[in-house]
Amino acid sequence: MPDPVLYDDADGVARVTFNRPDHANTITYATMQAFIAGLERAHASGATVLVVSGAGADLTLGRDKGERVAGVSRADNLRLILRANELLGGFPGISVTAVRGRAFGFGTGLALHSDIAIAADTAILGFDELAAGLPPLVVLTYLYCHVTPKAADDLVLTSRKVGAAEALRLGLVSRVVAEADLDTTVERTVAELAGRDASALRLLKEFAAEAKSTDQRPAKDFGEYAVERLVAWIERGNS
Repeated sequence: MPDPVLYDDADGVARVTFNRPDHANTITYATMQAFIAGLERAHASGATVLVVSGAGADLTLGRDKGERVAGVSRADNLRLILRANELLGGFPGISVTAVRGRAFGFGTGLALHSDIAIAADTAILGFDELAAGLPPLVVLTYLYCHVTPKAADDLVLTSRKVGAAEALRLGLVSRVVAEADLDTTVERTVAELAGRDASALRLLKEFAAEAKSTDQRPAKDFGEYAVERLVAWIERGNS
């Protein structure tokens, strides 16, 4: 049986690929464990860029919501989502997700937790959990940080699917390209990022996380804080 998730790293680029194309990369318990293991390897590799993608026509249909795993509690199963989100969002380099075909539930979450999500113009995204009888509480722990509350509520309450153009307007993805150009665009973006100064990228990502979260901002003027961080980085011999 093929590995449900493939991992590779070379030249500063780590790649984690869902590898169940015959099942539209639906994520089982074993697949999620393999995905987490791949993300952990990416962290340990020291890679500058992480690429997440899916083999075949779809990124992923999301988690197998009807699966029951002997000896694994529902809580422990669901906590795997938290671990995967933590590893993807906390990757110290820059993460890029290629969104092809369907990216439902956890698949849309992958786009949101990545630094850059490049979607094919034929991609379809959405949170389908409630339609399957599961209220997506975990989704709401992060969705309000990415889209307006009204848009978030609409997405989770209706379980509606959105095309790539609407996903871009809502802020679910970074950009949209023609399907035929997706792979080329992703690889060009990855090559550009991998060629940049790794420490500069890491500083920028760390600072961006603080800038996006007002409760993490220091009491003093944030602009002055930016100057201090940049000067400290330069004086460490980074420029």
